[in-house]
Amino acid sequence: MIELSLDLINAQSPYEVSFAPNGDFVFATSLNIHYLISFEMEEPVGGCNTFQFVIQKLENQRSPHDAKVEQAILAILDVFFREHLDVLLYMCDDSDGREANRNRLFLAWFKKHAAPDRFTIRTASAIVEGKGFYAAIIVENRNPLLETIIADFENTAQVLTTGKP
Repeated sequence: MIELSLDLINAQSPYEVSFAPNGDFVFATSLNIHYLISFEMEEPVGGCNTFQFVIQKLENQRSPHDAKVEQAILAILDVFFREHLDVLLYMCDDSDGREANRNRLFLAWFKKHAAPDRFTIRTASAIVEGKGFYAAIIVENRNPLLETIIADFENTAQVLTTGKP
């Protein structure tokens, strides 16, 4: 669990974001679709605290495109990076075969709204046991471990994608 200011998040988010009982973040859309957003501690990358960013839609149904979901998620991410110099790790769910689409969508959201000189993004993809695996790290450029983080991620990605160090 990570602590973030709900006041700062809600100042930017079109949907009211609140804490879930477990300390994660939750919001409901105008169509009453609920999203749970969590930051799960992972092994450090490049000696820096690393959190896996998880977006989970709680209802198991397809829903129409809602641009406000993008805005709410980006508000949460903005506050994460304002308040922490940690690494954000994003891996796509492969439960329904749409992981490549999720990966493209998330990275497009982030690149569209982020200041181009504020972040470094590195991606990796591979086919593992017949399934697509997509991962990305996002690091704010003011992180003093930036070069070490990138090198560590790229080494790990090479092992995952080629099986060789």
